[in-house]
Amino acid sequence: MSGARELRELLGRGETFLVPGAYNALVARVLELEGFPVLYAGGYAAAAANYALPDIGLVTQTEMVDHIARIVGAVDLPIIADADTGFGELTNTARAVREYESAGVAAIQLEDQVFPKRCGHMEGKRVVPTDAMVEKIRAALAARSSADTVIIARTDAIAVTGLEDAIRRLRAYETAGADVLFPDAPRSVKEMREIRAAVTLPLVANMSEHGKTPLLSRDEIAELKYEIALYPSSTLFAAAQSARETARALASAGTTRDALDRLMVFGELNEDVLGLSAWQEGERRAAG
Repeated sequence: MSGARELRELLGRGETFLVPGAYNALVARVLELEGFPVLYAGGYAAAAANYALPDIGLVTQTEMVDHIARIVGAVDLPIIADADTGFGELTNTARAVREYESAGVAAIQLEDQVFPKRCGHMEGKRVVPTDAMVEKIRAALAARSSADTVIIARTDAIAVTGLEDAIRRLRAYETAGADVLFPDAPRSVKEMREIRAAVTLPLVANMSEHGKTPLLSRDEIAELKYEIALYPSSTLFAAAQSARETARALASAGTTRDALDRLMVFGELNEDVLGLSAWQEGERRAAG
């Protein structure tokens, strides 16, 4: 079964499932081993982890496709991939959809910000007119080679033009044919409830730590009847914090002896995560 069909099956159950963010192929493998059913490849994490850049539209479409392809190739799970604003206008969006599908993603997320965009929990965002985003959704639907590929329509309007406009936009994106809706940065559980009452499509609850939305558990998100509980940057934040703490320990003590409990064991990484033995066995068989 394709990743897109797996994702559609999950969405069709009407249950809430956790989707953590994978900022590279190694983290994707770790998350797969921990039993998560779907992974997310976000633009914020890609810019930060690969280029040490902020999420302000600096990563190109080709860079993002290469990044996503490495993640897709590392795991056997559906991948939801962030395509920002489609990297331009209608023809750019159509090409982005084709390239993302070629990379093997299950779902493509598009947002209604003005380019260059901003991370959804940053200040200074601007949104395009609703009709312009509706056209992008239609372009994405027309461009996809498989009807199974899930198109996720995100609005950033809550922080720009308010909740009422965001709800109007979500309804328009639903009518345009989007498969999943993504209201970014609601400021309260009350706002999340109002959104759920206004639309019928599956919804994404974006749990970005230290962001504008209350940090909820899967059970709390399920009570709100949002299908995707997205934790897009948790592993990135954890890795950055761990790297800083390990660097400080090494700099201050001149050794990592006191930091070993924060480091994965060499053999565990090689065997459990990287599959060294399987590679070596393949090499032995090939050598006769």
